[in-house]
Amino acid sequence: MARFYLITLFSLIYFSCFGQVKWAPIGAKWYFNQPSSESGNYVLFDTLKDSIINGKNVREIEVKLNGNDIISREYLYQAMDSIFYFNSNSNSFHLLYNFSAKNGDTITVHNEKFKPTKGFFSYYDSIPYFKYKIISIDSLEYLGDFIKRQKVTSLATGDWGFFDGNSSDNYILNKIGSLTYFFGKNGNITPEENVSIIRCYNDSVFSFENPLWIQDCDFVSAIHNNIIIDDIAIFPNPFHDQLNIKLSEPIEFVEIYDISGLTLMDIQQKNDLHIINTSSLTNGFYILKIKTQHHIYSKKIIKISQL
Repeated sequence: MARFYLITLFSLIYFSCFGQVKWAPIGAKWYFNQPSSESGNYVLFDTLKDSIINGKNVREIEVKLNGNDIISREYLYQAMDSIFYFNSNSNSFHLLYNFSAKNGDTITVHNEKFKPTKGFFSYYDSIPYFKYKIISIDSLEYLGDFIKRQKVTSLATGDWGFFDGNSSDNYILNKIGSLTYFFGKNGNITPEENVSIIRCYNDSVFSFENPLWIQDCDFVSAIHNNIIIDDIAIFPNPFHDQLNIKLSEPIEFVEIYDISGLTLMDIQQKNDLHIINTSSLTNGFYILKIKTQHHIYSKKIIKISQL
């Protein structure tokens, strides 16, 4: 009997780590790079207050460009571990995240053509459908806190979903949502020098700063500081096992991250490094970060089976 009690208690403690999270508390803020843009702008999602729509208790979120220009008001409804967004064009709620979903599940946000809200920042007036598949589930340790993480992929290249470039390494975190963009994006639109990522998230008890973002959360520039400029070249890209760097100044260190921000390679040496052996990396999408005495460069790179 005592043994059963201990096992039950352990199970309760373990599963409580990934239990229901009250999502988008008042004051919560998300900072994203503006999707499908090379402008250096950011999109701020700011949870303002509770409201009621179609009999549902919702959180009202103001969406601003660069924290000033109001783009839209979006509304989220939480039912257990599922988060629904309200599409004002169809006057209906649609499942956006399901944190209780299992490996292999397909999440259908829209199963037919729909008109996106302005918070989507879509180039399209209508989108055929919005679906994504969960391909693995694990946890991410961040500052001593364990966060449930879903690795997701779009069903086909070009679909609307949580997708960036040619990578299947796209993640949704239990407390935050998508690490690419709040409402996803189209897989065919990825400007070379701007990766769609969340910069920061914060609320009254939890904060997250994406290690892939090297500026302040609200940094705005006509051109990102992390855009590759004339005095650096990285080739080939896509690459196989060898990546070449041509740079006009000595390199202090080189780091390679996956899309979740995990450091996979860290070369700490001051020299004129020009060749990186990437044989330890699997095929997929990565972020290359290079630091010199005067600059920090960041670039999207893609490893493939062969050139």
